[in-house]
Amino acid sequence: MTTPDSSSSQRRANRARVIRALRERGPQSRSALGQAGLSRSTVASVVEELMAAGLVVEVTGTARDARGTGRPPTLVGLKGSLGVSLGIEIANGIVRVAACNAAQELLLYDSLPMDDHTTPEATLKTTSTLVDQLLARAGVSAGEVLGVGVAMPGPLQRRSGVNGRATTLKPWVNVNPRAAAAEVLRMPVLVDNDANFAALAEMTWGAARGTKDISYIYTASGIGAGLILNGSLYAGSNGTAGELGHTTIDENGLVCQCGGRGCLNTLANADAITENLWRSYRERLSIADVIKLAQVGDAGCRRVLADAGSHIGLAAANMYNLLDPELIVVGGNLAPAGEILLGPLRESMARRAIHAGEVLPPVVVGELDEKVVVLGAAAAVLRDADNFPLPNHPR
Repeated sequence: MTTPDSSSSQRRANRARVIRALRERGPQSRSALGQAGLSRSTVASVVEELMAAGLVVEVTGTARDARGTGRPPTLVGLKGSLGVSLGIEIANGIVRVAACNAAQELLLYDSLPMDDHTTPEATLKTTSTLVDQLLARAGVSAGEVLGVGVAMPGPLQRRSGVNGRATTLKPWVNVNPRAAAAEVLRMPVLVDNDANFAALAEMTWGAARGTKDISYIYTASGIGAGLILNGSLYAGSNGTAGELGHTTIDENGLVCQCGGRGCLNTLANADAITENLWRSYRERLSIADVIKLAQVGDAGCRRVLADAGSHIGLAAANMYNLLDPELIVVGGNLAPAGEILLGPLRESMARRAIHAGEVLPPVVVGELDEKVVVLGAAAAVLRDADNFPLPNHPR
C-alpha cells in the first residue's frame, strides 16, 4: 500500500530527476525527459507541476525533422532566473571569467592578461575584482550565484586537492586552488583542469552535443584530454587521467618538464612547434602566426603542423584503443589549423587504431572559441545538483 508520505517522497524524487536532467542537458522535449527513467504520464505531470511553480518554462527548439521541415519542437527548460553559475579560467598569460544562467545561457564574459609568475594570492584578488565587475554589469547579486567553477592547467591531485608538478603555472605547484579560491571569492567552489572543463563545454554547447563518450584533446601550453565516459567526466583515482601530453612518443627524445623523455608535449605543443621553426627561420613566431602562414601555403609551417598532427594521432590511437570514444574533438590553440593538423592526425590514428577504417571515431574541431574552458567551468556548476542546489523558491 502506498502511504501519503511515500507518495510525496516519490513526487519529490521525480521532480529532482527532471530538474537534474535539465541542468545537465539543457532544454529538452518531454519525450527526451522520459529517458530519465520516468513514464510519459509522470513526465507530463512533473513538468506541469514545475511550470506551475515557476521552475521551468517552455522554449522553442531549433531542430526540425530529418527532412528539415515541420515545426520546431517545443522544449522545456529551467527558468534562467533561478540562479547563475560562474566560470573562471586561470591560464598561462590570461584569466577569463564567464557568467551563465540556469537556462545554460551565457550572460557575460571578460578576461584580463596575467603574468605567469604572479602569485596565487594576487591572481585570485584580481580575479575576484573581475568577478564583482561582471556580476554588477549583469545585475546579479552574490546571493544568486550557485557556485564557481575554477579551471587550472594541469592535473589536480584528487586526495589532497593540490596542483601537481605538471601544472604549467609554476607558482601554483603544491597549492590547493579550491581552498585558496573559496577563501578569496567567498562562494562555493569546484576546481578541475582545463581539458576536463573544455570537454564539458563542447558536450553542453558545442561539437559533442548529444554524445555520451568523448575524448576532447585540448592543446595549450601542454596537451591534455578531457574524458567523458557514459556522460560523466572521468579523472581517475589520482586526477591524472587524460594527461595525453605526457604520453611517450620517443623514448630517446627531449626531457619533458615531468621528468620523462620524448613526451608528446616536447614534440607537438605550441612551444615545440615554434621552437622547431626558429632553428630554420631565426624568427620567433607565435603559434597563431605559424597557422596563418601555413594556411597561405608556407611549406615549413605546414610541415611542422602536420608533424604535430602525426604525433598527436599516435597518442590519440592509444587513447582510442583503451577507451573507444564515439567522438574525438580537438580544441585549443592548434585547432585553427583545421585539416592541416587533423588530416595527418587521422592518418596516424588509422595506422595504429584497432579495426582502423571500420569504427574509427570522427575527429573534428571544436565549435567553441577561446571561451571553451571558462564556459565548461560554468557548465560543471550547472550540472552538479548535489553540491550547487537551486534555491528552494523560484525568483
